[in-house]
Amino acid sequence: MTQKFVSHPLKSCAGHAEGQDMRPKTRLDPVIKIEEKKEERKLLEMAAAGQRVKTAEDALVDAQSRARADHRRSATAMDWQLAEVAHARVLHEVNTAQRNVQSAAVEAATTREAYKAAYAKAEALRRVAATRVEEILAAHSKAEDKVLDEIGTVQFTARIRAA
Repeated sequence: MTQKFVSHPLKSCAGHAEGQDMRPKTRLDPVIKIEEKKEERKLLEMAAAGQRVKTAEDALVDAQSRARADHRRSATAMDWQLAEVAHARVLHEVNTAQRNVQSAAVEAATTREAYKAAYAKAEALRRVAATRVEEILAAHSKAEDKVLDEIGTVQFTARIRAA
């Protein structure tokens, strides 16, 4: 005896379990996937920019601590001149480190704004898709109710005829 599967109007393919809770697919799903990948990439860029800010701040703190140190000692004037030249060099490194911190902070702010935009776009698409899924599920429920009403009508009519 062979089993024959009859296609049901509410099932996408024959033989699926009735109690299966699967989110219906929409045409937006591939677009959402692409936007979520963009969002994730922007999040990684934002994290990397934050790390660069941290590194630049650490370099600034290090340069400032070296600039605060006094390396002058009892020595000849030539040694003092070398110490002054080295101190001037360290002050230049402090200024460079400060500029690096500022540029890293600007980059971090830029990447944060890019992430916010990517997140907002992905979230909007997710909300639209969720609305569409609700509409699909409502349509499926309405179709199922219609089929059940027709079955009930047929059974009621059959009972009346049999009586």
